[in-house]
Amino acid sequence: MEENNQSKLLTLALTNRQIAVAILGQAIMDEGGIGASAITIYYTSKREAEHLWQIANSLGYAGPLRKKKHRNHHHYGFTILAAKRKEFYDQIGPLPNPTKDRVFRHLANRPRSSINLRPKGETRKLILKSLRERPKTVLQLMLEMGASASAIRRHLQGLQRQGLVKVYGRYKDAFQKSRRTAYLWTAL
Repeated sequence: MEENNQSKLLTLALTNRQIAVAILGQAIMDEGGIGASAITIYYTSKREAEHLWQIANSLGYAGPLRKKKHRNHHHYGFTILAAKRKEFYDQIGPLPNPTKDRVFRHLANRPRSSINLRPKGETRKLILKSLRERPKTVLQLMLEMGASASAIRRHLQGLQRQGLVKVYGRYKDAFQKSRRTAYLWTAL
């Protein structure tokens, strides 16, 4: 019976954009990963992941379906294409979880070019100033600076080589269990 209901839901989603978007929005809230640089949906059930991928792909939102090893089993899923994040957010946002919503909005509204938005050295100065206030993660700095996670990591590595910042510890107070392994950085 459950398989028949899933097939009906898949058929409905593939023929009705609103249903498709609603299903993907719920998947983001339930099993979605809204990280510093990507929005992903991964499931342990290959069949469920394939159905969600078909729905997302029909809207033009899905990257390739992938399989990744997770401890003693596999997860199946995909990434929401960067070029489609804003369109997707505009249809499902705001998200009920304020942290997920803030990160999703940041990723959706960031320009996808490598244009520097600040004068040379300004982002590093702002990072140092922020880390002097209190230790922060890459994700927190990314949201505060309006920069990409990779840019923040690159600046932190440079500042670390110069002896201006160091890893302070782990972010144990994170709302999401998976974020509790994130490094906290501090200024020296």
